[in-house]
Amino acid sequence: MDTAKSIIAISTAIVMFMGQLLRLDIAGISFPVIDLFIFLLFLTTDKSKITNKPFLFFIIFAWISLAINHFFGLGTTPSAWMYLIRLTLLIGLIIYPPKLQPIAKNILLLSLFANIIFGLIQYYFWPDFTYFKSLGWDDHLNRLVSTYFDPTFTGLIYLMFFLYLYFNFLKYSPLIFIPIALTYSRSTFLSLFISLFFITLKTKKIFFPAILSFTFCVLILLLPRPAGEGTKLERTSSISAKIVNYQQALDTFVKSPIIGHGYNNLALVRHTGAVSRSGFDSSLLTVLTTTGIIGFILFALGLFKLFKQSSLLKQTMFVAIIIHSLFANSLLYPWVLVLFVLL
Repeated sequence: MDTAKSIIAISTAIVMFMGQLLRLDIAGISFPVIDLFIFLLFLTTDKSKITNKPFLFFIIFAWISLAINHFFGLGTTPSAWMYLIRLTLLIGLIIYPPKLQPIAKNILLLSLFANIIFGLIQYYFWPDFTYFKSLGWDDHLNRLVSTYFDPTFTGLIYLMFFLYLYFNFLKYSPLIFIPIALTYSRSTFLSLFISLFFITLKTKKIFFPAILSFTFCVLILLLPRPAGEGTKLERTSSISAKIVNYQQALDTFVKSPIIGHGYNNLALVRHTGAVSRSGFDSSLLTVLTTTGIIGFILFALGLFKLFKQSSLLKQTMFVAIIIHSLFANSLLYPWVLVLFVLL
């Protein structure tokens, strides 16, 4: 059994590198291979003790919500049930956290480092991802997207790696600044600065966070500005789009405020099957609209308990993810949650 656990943990660490490159298609439903390893990883966890009861109650209610919508609402889609299964497994990894062996953690760190190298190669030799729009993905030009096909999520994953290095190998942490900067992800930049500010508040030490903040500010000013709307840090079009997106989320919420529309049934509710439209541009709004006010309260209580029982490293990652998730559906992004659990 221990050998099987090690193999699964190591394999999960390796698959983290692949991102969206490895996908499966079953019955016309496409999903990343990481979902399979999330399931296998969950099977290896010790389930003798529940570490977060509010999250357990949230998952139970999420299933009830989707079932009610299936039988008495607009109906559901097969992908909605698969999304809920994945969410159950992801939250399950928080309720029953796996214990990662040192060799698996080292491979995970190597996997992240390798992904950064791949991302830099992609940025310089394959910067045009605009044609991915025809496949349902957001189009990106002259931004580092790596294997996750999205600079915003990639930026957060690299930020989490930076925070791990900060607490364990401080002198190497600034090396992650360049790939983070090349994502041109303003939500990631904001999360980075707030994370360093949070570290200052918790440790009462200002020198290193201030130096790193200043260094990253200089790096932002030196960033190249090649063609593409996404490389314009002063752009306002995305801000306007998010305001509209938030309004759509609130309009969707008031249609079913108590139990929501079912997780993640938004593609049906919003009459679109695009990859990025299965959730709103905020994880908390996605939870609110899909599981209603009851699910949202349970989810918020789970987050609060998770923060209180975490180490300073995990608390700092938690702050970064929460801030980031105000502008993207990153809190529910599988690679982000898996990385949070394993690191």
